Amino acid sequence: MYIIQDKFNMDELCNNCTNISCCTGFDAPFLFKNDLTRLKKIGKEEDEYVEDIIVSGLSVKSLKKKKNSTNCIFWDEKKKLCTIYEDRPFDCKMFPFDIMKINNEYVWIVFSCNPDSNWKWTEEYLQRLEDDPQFSEVMENIEIFHHTLETDFSKTHPLPYAVLRKVRCKKPLVRT
Repeated sequence: MYIIQDKFNMDELCNNCTNISCCTGFDAPFLFKNDLTRLKKIGKEEDEYVEDIIVSGLSVKSLKKKKNSTNCIFWDEKKKLCTIYEDRPFDCKMFPFDIMKINNEYVWIVFSCNPDSNWKWTEEYLQRLEDDPQFSEVMENIEIFHHTLETDFSKTHPLPYAVLRKVRCKKPLVRT
């Protein structure tokens, strides 16, 4: 299994942020086949942790939020960490990076309180994400990411972000 090492200090990027985190306030991450396989290996694939949701008319598996909370089912409030970090979904590995569609092209963005920063350091991290075998699975299912279908994402999303570069997908996208 290919694991993205957190070589870059995300603490510097995220711990200073005054916005909500990916684990405590965003939509729950989508789960793909490889995510579900990893969750099954650690005994976390049951209905207690995973739910079916409808996104853009498609049925998608997602991690649940805790009851009456915006926190991920695997977020430890006391320790402020993910309890399945080594087996977290690919969608979680991507954060604070995301993919959206601008002018008919998929681009990498980074959510940041300081979108005008120098983002050169992100290139190696984005390349690792694109080299991960699960990336092609994400790109094959890109239509479930509802924000990629919006015409003006900047007017509808609450967090500041910066556009980094075009997505480089090794496998051509096949639409049926």
